[in-house]
Amino acid sequence: MLKSRWIRGALAGWVAASGLSGCRQPIFLEPGDYKDAILQQLPPALEDRPHDPITPSVVQRIGNGPATVLDPERPPRYITLKECIALALEQGNTGIQSATNPGLKNDTLGQFTGRSVVGSDAVRVFAIDPAIAAAELERSLSKFDARWVTAMTWQKVDQPVAAQFIAFQQQRDAASFSSSLIKPLPTGGVAGITFSTDYSKFASLPQAFFGGFVNPNYTPRLQFTVEQPLLRLFGVEVNQLSPSHPGSVLLNLPPSGGAGTEGILISRIRLDQQRADFDVKINYLLLNVEAAYWNLYAAYYNLYAQEEGLRQAYEGYRFIRLRVLAGNEPPQSEYQARAQFERFRGDVVEARGQVLEAERQLRGLLGLRSDDGFRLVPIDKPNEAPYVPDFYEAANEALAHRPELLQLRQDLKAQQLNLLLQKNLRRPDLRVFGQYDIAGLGTRLDGREFADPANTIPGNALASFGNNQFNSWTIGLRLDMPLGLRDANAAVREAQLNLARSYFALRDAEMKALEYLLAQYRRVIQAHTVIGYRRAEREYLQMYLGKVAEVIAIGTWNQAFYQNYLTVQQQLAQAIAREHRAIADYNTALAAFEYAKGTIQRYNNVSVLEGPPPPWVQKKAADYIRERTEAAIKLRERDLAPPPAGAAGIGGQPVGPAVGTPLLSDLPPFAQPRPPLPEDVPLPRPGEPPAPPVVPPGSTGRSAPGPHASSPGPSRP
Repeated sequence: MLKSRWIRGALAGWVAASGLSGCRQPIFLEPGDYKDAILQQLPPALEDRPHDPITPSVVQRIGNGPATVLDPERPPRYITLKECIALALEQGNTGIQSATNPGLKNDTLGQFTGRSVVGSDAVRVFAIDPAIAAAELERSLSKFDARWVTAMTWQKVDQPVAAQFIAFQQQRDAASFSSSLIKPLPTGGVAGITFSTDYSKFASLPQAFFGGFVNPNYTPRLQFTVEQPLLRLFGVEVNQLSPSHPGSVLLNLPPSGGAGTEGILISRIRLDQQRADFDVKINYLLLNVEAAYWNLYAAYYNLYAQEEGLRQAYEGYRFIRLRVLAGNEPPQSEYQARAQFERFRGDVVEARGQVLEAERQLRGLLGLRSDDGFRLVPIDKPNEAPYVPDFYEAANEALAHRPELLQLRQDLKAQQLNLLLQKNLRRPDLRVFGQYDIAGLGTRLDGREFADPANTIPGNALASFGNNQFNSWTIGLRLDMPLGLRDANAAVREAQLNLARSYFALRDAEMKALEYLLAQYRRVIQAHTVIGYRRAEREYLQMYLGKVAEVIAIGTWNQAFYQNYLTVQQQLAQAIAREHRAIADYNTALAAFEYAKGTIQRYNNVSVLEGPPPPWVQKKAADYIRERTEAAIKLRERDLAPPPAGAAGIGGQPVGPAVGTPLLSDLPPFAQPRPPLPEDVPLPRPGEPPAPPVVPPGSTGRSAPGPHASSPGPSRP
């Protein structure tokens, strides 16, 4: 009893000490790992329970529902281009593979080909294709695998006898054991070693055979076999091209593997083509994501321009309304101002729809649902620096790095190898073969070497086998050839035509790659040139509105200015939208130029590797970038705040963060808080004295906010 109490006390103390000590290692789960474990992995019974029904997925509510033009407000999720690329590479979609109109997601669900459904552009789908090609290569290599063939048979023979001198052969017990190890050779031949033992026991023997007949008898045998083609399918290279091994005439050799696959060399080329196809889709994904990101950037600026135009139209209507009530404007001017206001209201709704659609396109490429309760807000600063590349250097890069051209070059190589194979198959099938065997004989498999005192009847069959008394060998040639080579010559001609077709296709693709590169080269220069003109247009329109504001301020407003004033309001909104559309087009053109060169992965710091990721990148890149973005926004808010919360000045210089992410620049105007839009036009009450003239915002002559200037609304806290 005392011992049991001592044991229970020791266990209780150990448990308490374990609870107080805690864990020696931190245990945590990254958000990306959690999503992978919960959402992205295969169901546990998917492979083992094929008879269970495949039920539709259940759509869960994860936010406030999808945003619409009447309910567009959602909490912003500030996102950088790097995070978009990281998300797309982890869970996104390639999108429509259009090099001339990038940035669109693919809404096609898939196509049924009669045996399977194809057409998915998800990264998690086409990332498996190279692995499937690698498995096909392993199957092709398996045709040279050795085979072990073993058989054991028992037989009872009891046949009617027509001639008495052979009656003893028709009534007997028999058994046979055989075990062979057969190796297909890379040269097309076969080498094998077979051990067999035959057993026979006759029911009765003729009187004349009683003196020297071994009954029962065991015959162990060890046989060596070699067979080699001499013309057709002779050699290592041609057998790596052939989809199957030539096999054996002497041995019953079924195929070791690789049935239905191409040859080893061709399978390796297909694997390289699948890798290149993976690069093609990744390149399209990067181009589409970048184009969709800048399309969303331009759509937000278009919405910003239309909202600013709506505010100006609102103030303009109030100004004209008061002048009409004062008798300084004709009544029709009020209706025209109201029409301008309603026009901008409609433009704002259309701009909201464009923002929602641009965000849907980007979300589709990133693999994000559009009803998650947030709105994506791009905060990357676009590139406006001029770039004039060397066309001929870029052309050489395009021909060297475009994965589409690599696929075509690999296809040309496959056609060359196929022609070599077809020429070899035109030869006759001439084989040389040889067999050598060692045999023994005895009445049993153990015991004495002889079964009788006279040492005339062998007893131990294995001992007789070990004495190497009985040897046989066979050498021969076998020729098999058709009388006429119609099929073989037609196959060679078909291979020659396919080779020529593949060569011309490669040269045509190279020409198309150069022409597409030339188009993107011109587009880069054109897109950057247009930015300056669009910006100048916007600035001069603002100067005009500034002069109008000065005229109103000094009280010299002329009714003749009114028509131009309404027109310039519309033109200014369009100019702001066109300016930032040009900036977005320039950044898209830069990405398209890198895509045309085949270097867009290097341009976006993307590397495609095989196997598991290294330990230092196993955490999802999207989580890293999200953490850095959130930390950078907090640091920017801290830097903008006054001391002691924000950065203090030392010697007139602000103090930045000690380490870590550099401070972000100001958010774009569309990403900053602004006053709500006017929903309707308030009219003055009867008898209310006219208010002083209202100067429309943005008409002071100052330049409009650029892509990173502060908005007219309240500043971000």
